[in-house]
Amino acid sequence: MEKIAVFFFIVLLTISCSVNDENPDITSNSDHFSLVIDGVKLGLPTSQDINYQVSISKKADLINVGISNGDLFNTDSMFGLSLIFSKNGKFISGKMNFFSYNYENPQYVNFINFPSNYFNCTLLEIDEVNKRVKLNFDGKLYENKNSITSDAREMNGQLDMKYTDNGEEPDPLVYNGIEQYCRATINTNPWIARFEHSYSAFTNEEAYKIEPHFANSPTPGSYTFNSESTDNYVRFSKFNPLTLTYDYYNVSGQVGYSYREYHGFTYYSFIGTFSFTATNPNNSSEIIQVTNGVFRSYQKF
Repeated sequence: MEKIAVFFFIVLLTISCSVNDENPDITSNSDHFSLVIDGVKLGLPTSQDINYQVSISKKADLINVGISNGDLFNTDSMFGLSLIFSKNGKFISGKMNFFSYNYENPQYVNFINFPSNYFNCTLLEIDEVNKRVKLNFDGKLYENKNSITSDAREMNGQLDMKYTDNGEEPDPLVYNGIEQYCRATINTNPWIARFEHSYSAFTNEEAYKIEPHFANSPTPGSYTFNSESTDNYVRFSKFNPLTLTYDYYNVSGQVGYSYREYHGFTYYSFIGTFSFTATNPNNSSEIIQVTNGVFRSYQKF
């Protein structure tokens, strides 16, 4: 592993030398970009750096920072990095690919749970008139998305650049090729799922997880549920950074569906609504109200 880390450091150092050494972060159009990966600094590419590209784009409420550096035909020199942030200043996801035949194309990604807790966004300002974004960030991407103790690439960066506007229509949440969604109001704040890492388990960049579940062949309608329900219920949990597990809350409320869409074999999407009260079992004074919930959730029986 040390050999691989040294190799990546040399690669990054080599390709970073193509950046203007006199003033690597500032260009005449006032764009600013600085990125440090494992101690190696990259600035803005110059017009001569055809193998080094930095792009910033905005779509709906997401800001995407994309970077590629190196020669694809030199199989041990190229890497690609994508970091996604929300307009409200939260890190959502990241991925870094090294295109190295000799090292089996290693990939590094964000920790799968509560990602905004493990990758910091310390500044995000958007000028939608002039289409510019200011952003400061720091954090790690991991070899194993389920382990913060796995090999990691550490980075921090600052930028002030123009972005490309790709419209206000968000990309859909897709699971097994089927569009899904889960939205609700949590203690008066809007909440929208961005991930469904397993059947009907909805999360986003923050700590909460919402899991609707129905029996194999329920009748369309509304069902009362609580923490003891075994079918036709919603589970609610919050990720605990100390234990690295989700703490499940006591819940009581209503869940229902109006339509069940068949996807073949034993796969279905349930379309419905929910509302419930969640109470921390270890702190009865912590009560969370979840209202206006709507979902299209994927289930396998």
